[in-house]
Amino acid sequence: MLTAEAAAGKRGWWVSPTYPMSAIAWRELKRMAAKVPGATPHEADRRITYPGGGTVQVKSADSPAGLRGEGLDFLVVDEAAFIEKWGEVWEQALRPTLSDRAGGALFISTPRGFNHFSELYQNATGPEWARWQFPTWDNPHIAASEIEAARGMLPGLIFRQEYGAEFVQLAGALFRREYFRFVDEAPAGLTWVRSWDLAVSIKSGADYTAGAKCALGPDGTLYIADIVRGRWEWPQSRRIIIDTALSDKCQQGVERVAFQLAAVQELMREPALAAIAVREIVPDKDKIARCLPWLARAEQGKVALVRGNWNAAAIDEFCSFPEGLHDDQVDAVSGAVTMLSFGGPYIIEI
Repeated sequence: MLTAEAAAGKRGWWVSPTYPMSAIAWRELKRMAAKVPGATPHEADRRITYPGGGTVQVKSADSPAGLRGEGLDFLVVDEAAFIEKWGEVWEQALRPTLSDRAGGALFISTPRGFNHFSELYQNATGPEWARWQFPTWDNPHIAASEIEAARGMLPGLIFRQEYGAEFVQLAGALFRREYFRFVDEAPAGLTWVRSWDLAVSIKSGADYTAGAKCALGPDGTLYIADIVRGRWEWPQSRRIIIDTALSDKCQQGVERVAFQLAAVQELMREPALAAIAVREIVPDKDKIARCLPWLARAEQGKVALVRGNWNAAAIDEFCSFPEGLHDDQVDAVSGAVTMLSFGGPYIIEI
């Protein structure tokens, strides 16, 4: 659609939720443009010009202010359900760009609960609208065996959303209290890791810093031995991480987001941790996607918490995720599971 419209002399944008996600679209659009004689990609602004004067430009919705001003003939909004500040992005920025040229828009997305994309889909009933819903099994290029494998591994609601393209309510329905069991101690001989999710502020309502110590049992049970959690400024967090690591005597991981990269490097330079492996965890998915591996274990009764004073706060947070006020303990456990998964493509040793 985009290539054909631009080749006909029209002007359009492809808009992704974030800049990294837009890189995927940019690669694909360049691949298609290579088949059009005279089409010229411009890397600096991710724009392709066509011989007839048409253009396609790839944009991200990270900064709504950067989506204002230019009149467009067509617009593709990719993964629309995952765009934050939808009202500002669509109503105040993108929709006005279509008015001058009476342009059209195509919205593409996996559902994400009943949010703005669900509302957009439900309201697309007028004569100027058309809507489609295509589950993964309608795609002839994906093997049925792969879909069935995913069905067997994923929580039911997640499978219906990610593969069935259904609008489902995930809030409060991911983890349930009955999924978890409690043990007095974990089996001996397990390999333990601790993953840290660092907060950037101690202001009222800010996230906590949390560190979850986890191991996998021989039957695939995920054991959570301990979660350290608190609202601390970095100097205090640093001291607590060092003391905890020395007590754990196991590999430590820190999620790389914002200032956390500097925190990892600082911990790596700490002489007291010379004998402790400190690793950087590089997230490449959203929080829900990162928790799916251990959510699936929890549904099968294969997440066990070692009894401790931290249990109640952890269970409360797990069972309110993803709509709860805090998710630091969920993220810390997700990071630990990543560390335990084959060393993971998401682990970089500094």
